[in-house]
Amino acid sequence: MRKTIRGSQAKWSTKDLLRRLSHALHVAERVVERLAANGYTDSRDPSNNIRPEKLISETAFLLVGASTVGKQLGVARHIHRVAERLLPYARSQRMLLGMCMEVSLALDYAQAHICLTRLGYPDPAFDAVLRKSLSSQARDGRERTPYRMLEQEWLIRTWNGGRSKYGRKHLWAERESVLARPMDLLGGSREDVYAFTHALIYTTDFNLKPRRLPRPASEILAEAEAALARCLDEEDYDLGGEVLLTWPLTKGSWNAPATFGFRVLARVEDQAGFLPSPSTKLQRVNEMTGDERTDYLLATGYHTEYVMGLLCAAGLHSGTLSSGAISDMSHGVGSHALILRVLDADPRRRHWRDDFDRLAQPERDAIARLLFAMALRRIAIQRNFAALRELLATGYRLGLANCPVASQAAELLDRVSAAAPTLLASR
Repeated sequence: MRKTIRGSQAKWSTKDLLRRLSHALHVAERVVERLAANGYTDSRDPSNNIRPEKLISETAFLLVGASTVGKQLGVARHIHRVAERLLPYARSQRMLLGMCMEVSLALDYAQAHICLTRLGYPDPAFDAVLRKSLSSQARDGRERTPYRMLEQEWLIRTWNGGRSKYGRKHLWAERESVLARPMDLLGGSREDVYAFTHALIYTTDFNLKPRRLPRPASEILAEAEAALARCLDEEDYDLGGEVLLTWPLTKGSWNAPATFGFRVLARVEDQAGFLPSPSTKLQRVNEMTGDERTDYLLATGYHTEYVMGLLCAAGLHSGTLSSGAISDMSHGVGSHALILRVLDADPRRRHWRDDFDRLAQPERDAIARLLFAMALRRIAIQRNFAALRELLATGYRLGLANCPVASQAAELLDRVSAAAPTLLASR
């Protein structure tokens, strides 16, 4: 039997979610104002360099996501203000020449134009150039992963008012994407999780014109929960916010782990004044002043803020965003403590622990499965297979192991057991 536990924050109000969305749109204004013309160059860390096309396209993408709640007070005006400032950059000579010179990237260069057209800002002359580029011989001359193919199909569909010309290509890409098959939750890369979140966004189209999911939503949500555990433990709020989109985009009911994840992101954003990304180095922020500091924060943090804006907009649109209450999933009194012992063996204190410490004991037990997923992945990465076997046994006793990350851990132990004679002989 499931009962609701009222915690430190019993409900996220519409007002609070609109505030966070408005903050993301304010960041978008600053990005357009300061970085849209030339992008960003970091002389000390080139990995932070950003081409203007990326900033412009992702800003327009945010506006489409925000438009799902455009009728809410203030949001439509804010979207219009950002769109008006973005228009000259979205249809600049740089974008036009890019479409002409690199026809296989025509849709990438046109993404901001396509998004703005969808929002009610058409440009027939730009459409004509895009049409010529897409009819060129080399239009398909670039290989793409399945989720990138879904992105191209989404852009065509958006441009054509919901109609797609990709047909079987779209169906193949959907079947071959990680959204359609189990994700590697223990050994997979960050790029795998990124592919999962983006394939979901393009398939659901922010729930404006969604398509049928390639797997049951329950399977997708179960994998999202394990991916969320990874993101929280790695303090990757950029990717974690995208993973949390799984709940509103599948219209799933927010469970205790997802609710806790949103709490962590919201609290970190409120405490820091922005939602840091993995590339935002606070030591460098403290060393900077003035425009240099502003541009660094925008360049390294804008995407994470955009993700929070998309998350709040998707939740408001679907009506499924977390109430802020954490539910007791009946894992047993004190179940969290047994898993916490494993996590506490690592002396580094993660941000999520501050939020965890504020929970009542029933709330802590309610997110025991999230802690279990964190612990499984940590131990698997350490290749401590004896500890992994012991933790898995504990999870079975506590009723936590009915999840994909646990079954993948069991398969890992089976593979290692089969390989053990050879591994031992090679030492």
